Amino acid sequence: MEFVIIIIILAVYGISYYFKNRITPKIKGSIGEYKVASKLKRLNQKEYIVLNNILLKNGKLTTQIDHIVISQSGIFVIETKNYKGWIHGHQNSEYWTQTIYKHKSRLRNPIKQNWVHVFAIKKNLSEYKYIKYFPIVVFAGDGELKNVTTTLPVIYTNKLIRTIKNLNVDKNLTYEQMEMISNKLLENNISDRKSSKNHSSQVKQQINERNKKEKQRICPKCENQLIEKSGKYGKFYGCSNYPKCRYTLKIK
Repeated sequence: MEFVIIIIILAVYGISYYFKNRITPKIKGSIGEYKVASKLKRLNQKEYIVLNNILLKNGKLTTQIDHIVISQSGIFVIETKNYKGWIHGHQNSEYWTQTIYKHKSRLRNPIKQNWVHVFAIKKNLSEYKYIKYFPIVVFAGDGELKNVTTTLPVIYTNKLIRTIKNLNVDKNLTYEQMEMISNKLLENNISDRKSSKNHSSQVKQQINERNKKEKQRICPKCENQLIEKSGKYGKFYGCSNYPKCRYTLKIK
């Protein structure tokens, strides 16, 4: 009887852990993306073309882009985050911090994540050398941005439309060119389930490899040694290949 109870407890714990770490983050992410997609519907369709949830090849890998807005000024590349608590971070850091009461956890720097998306779009639109790109990070949850230092837009959902309109001032593209760009991205969009699953597996593998290297004090970018340094905000690990590699890791 005791053995059966132990099995049940382990099963319940396993299911709970799976939902907490696998299912819940996906649901939260989908909710955030839905909120932003709903906001983007308010843009004038005669001036903007909106694409949501685009999966593009990026070399041998793939990258998933939450939202792309094509305008006369250029392309807005939008990364959506749905977090609670206080969010702290610098645009050059590898990780940001989420604080809920006294509990702290780290998250990948969304600005750097978004630059990966920008580069992927550039590769897929290599024939369009003249396009200007506007990376934007949008926080769609109840999280509060605290001590976020950046020169690029990191904003709340309610400021998204205004931010896009304020940046869309130059007429670099005709609507016909905007449609050609949109069609090209849609042609390159990977929509089958198998590729989507492969993308998720790639992301998990990359995170695991990065975490493993960091624990071994190896730079995930250039694989040189990480050494302890002191800076304005305290001690941290920096790449021994500095200034060629500017990777940093905060000491917990």
